[in-house]
Amino acid sequence: MTDQPHVTGRRPDVPQMAFWAAVALGLGAAGVAITAGREVGQIGALLLILLFAAGMVLFLFMSRGAGRVLGPFPERGAMETLALAAGKTDLVLLEALDEAALVTDRNLSPIAANHAYLTLAEIAGALGESDRPPAMSRLFGADPMLSAPVFRLSRAAQSGLSRREELPQTAIGQGGVNARYEASVGALPGGRVLWRLRELGAGDGPPDEETRPLFLDDAPIGFFVARHDGQIAYMNRALRSVLGVGDASALRVRDILKDDSSKILRRDRRGFGAARAAVTLRARDGVETPAHALTFLPLGSEADRGVRCLVFLSDDEAPAAPAQPSGAAPARSGAGDAAFQNAPYGAAVLDSADPATASILDANPALMEMTHGRATPGAAFVDLFDASEGAAALAQRLRMTSTDVIELQLAGASSPAVHVQFARGVEGGAVAYVVNVTEQRELEQRLAQSEKMREIGELAAGVAHDFNNMLTVVMQTSDSLLLRHPVGDADYPLLREIQDHATSAQELSQMLRAYARQQTFKREVVRVADFVGERQELMRRVVGAAIKFEMKHGRDLPFVKVDKTQIERVIVNLATNARDAMTPKGGAIPRDGRLTIRTARSTAAEARALGHTPIEEGVYALIEVQDTGSGIKPEHQAKIFRPFHTTKEQGKGTGLGLASCYGIVKQSGGYIFFDSRVGVGTTFRIYLPEHEPTAEETEEMAARERAALFRTSRDVAGRGRILFVEDQAGVRKSIARNLVECGYEVIEAEHGEEALEILTRSPGGFDMIISDESMPIMSGSEMIEQAGAEMIGGARVLFLSGYAPEGFSKVLEQYRVSYMSKPVTMQQLVARVKELMAA
Repeated sequence: MTDQPHVTGRRPDVPQMAFWAAVALGLGAAGVAITAGREVGQIGALLLILLFAAGMVLFLFMSRGAGRVLGPFPERGAMETLALAAGKTDLVLLEALDEAALVTDRNLSPIAANHAYLTLAEIAGALGESDRPPAMSRLFGADPMLSAPVFRLSRAAQSGLSRREELPQTAIGQGGVNARYEASVGALPGGRVLWRLRELGAGDGPPDEETRPLFLDDAPIGFFVARHDGQIAYMNRALRSVLGVGDASALRVRDILKDDSSKILRRDRRGFGAARAAVTLRARDGVETPAHALTFLPLGSEADRGVRCLVFLSDDEAPAAPAQPSGAAPARSGAGDAAFQNAPYGAAVLDSADPATASILDANPALMEMTHGRATPGAAFVDLFDASEGAAALAQRLRMTSTDVIELQLAGASSPAVHVQFARGVEGGAVAYVVNVTEQRELEQRLAQSEKMREIGELAAGVAHDFNNMLTVVMQTSDSLLLRHPVGDADYPLLREIQDHATSAQELSQMLRAYARQQTFKREVVRVADFVGERQELMRRVVGAAIKFEMKHGRDLPFVKVDKTQIERVIVNLATNARDAMTPKGGAIPRDGRLTIRTARSTAAEARALGHTPIEEGVYALIEVQDTGSGIKPEHQAKIFRPFHTTKEQGKGTGLGLASCYGIVKQSGGYIFFDSRVGVGTTFRIYLPEHEPTAEETEEMAARERAALFRTSRDVAGRGRILFVEDQAGVRKSIARNLVECGYEVIEAEHGEEALEILTRSPGGFDMIISDESMPIMSGSEMIEQAGAEMIGGARVLFLSGYAPEGFSKVLEQYRVSYMSKPVTMQQLVARVKELMAA
């Protein structure tokens, strides 16, 4: 062996130059012979022989000689080797290393090696016929224990990374002495890789204490080291042989055990002693082997590095359990152990009576799941909890758990709320109980939110009542003035503006009452398809001509009993929102949009299949409003039914539209759900419960259909005697004045008792009774009940109220009375009065 790095090839010398000249001369002579033809005579044959000889020499040169370096198809890495030998003198530094060294290219093709490496290669018999050094993997033959570390080193070399591996004990060459080696790779300039191989002496030890095999690698019993998360850090040769694995670094404890891995990973619950357990080993080929495991966790700084486990493969090898010292706490019984493992709440055995400084000795599966595997033996109990308020504050609160139940937040992304209680043991240890109260807190928050919304609803209903009374005065007065100042009058535009704003305020008031679910419903039995179909033209006007509108009806739709006016308001509101969703941002005209309204018969099971819950069992009439708008963003979907939540531009939405829809549908006994995808569109589904109409209801429905065939006269003039009961003086005077102007005789009463006195003096003397419902002293419905049929006679009864109590809807269903909600215009009121009197 030379003292220089071992490289392939030599520099081109004079003989090689002569060889190439001879080849060139032969080729030239062959060319002359071919081109000159007969003129060369016998010399031509000699020239052809020379050409054949030159070809043979060239073939041998390319395949076996210097052509491997200089030919057109050089051997992989040969040119790199030649270049290094020719001009790279820094490789001489390889000989300065006191350990075997090899240089390869990025593709792991050997380039150069030092004397120490070539000596090992010669001992291993890996040099062969090639004058190039062998790869490092060839030094160790076919030892399967080395395949994994060599593979990791090769992958690091190809990636340009540095890596160091301690190889399992092995022998180089036949009959070689077993030795331990450390192999490493590192990147060199120019895309080359330096491989180094160092034999470890008796004083050398691996940097990682977890993987130090020591004498345990050749021990006749099984041994492994596992981290707290179950990852195996080291396994000796005896246990690897039983399991049939070569490299155990990628395994977890659960991969080699048929049993629950917590048997191995937890400490003895009575202290720091070793834990014994009967286990069943599961080999790679599925063969199961019974064994005994002795698990222990070192004290001190090594405790955080994982558990150690001795595995005895026969009963004779397993050590007997030590005698229990006098006065020691008895071990838990099988029933107690099962209760600890199967408890629905978290439980942890601690090594100290101070929860702020205690470490976990054992934790049950419920606590492990709650903490996402962080409640491992050896972990600090305090680390399980959120310390955002400071470590000192957390420690103080933990110490309070010994006398009271304290609520804390677990650490981590989800941060569930838990109740923690601490119980001291008899030997200085303790048990901590951790109960997840996240669902309880969510229910409490929902209850508080529900109570808050109920209070807001009551406030909204009360405000709406007073607001409606004032709006009634404004609308009745403006109507009266409009009769005196018709179109063309100088004051007409101002009066018209007052009327328009009053109408807008009326709509806002109705939304408030609908959200508060304080609407007074006059329910009637309707066919859903007919009801929705009659609103088709209204829907077209709402969405505009630029949006494609389509209405589809299903078969066998059930009857429903609802207030048609309120359900119409819901559908119009949803159509308006759909139109706005399909309107380009900043634009005024929707384009390329489609609005589809469908009706169908549905069931609760079909609703649940669409993901709509909760919903009671039964048959429902389904009204579906689908658009192709921008969709509802996920962050807004949980808030769309909340009052005053809007995503529209400033001044283009009140935030009460969907809240009022939700209130109306819920007050009707139904459900409203939605599906939405951003950029695709939104579908709202209204489920109204089926109603089986009685014979009387069927007749009323037929009568309404017959009456609808006749058009109502627009003439507001009429005759008749009306008793008008209203506690608000402004409302009473404005409505009474307008009725008188239309030709009616009006007798006014301030409250129910005064109205009873009038009816007593003149029983049956009125054609119509118009009354407010909510009045001091006596309500309108109480006045009608006390008056009786004799006093009322043939008079029609019309309730006119801005707010009615929840039970008032039942009054409307029990008695043949009518209802109008304040505020109303003069035309609306007089038309209804004339309609009722004509009936």
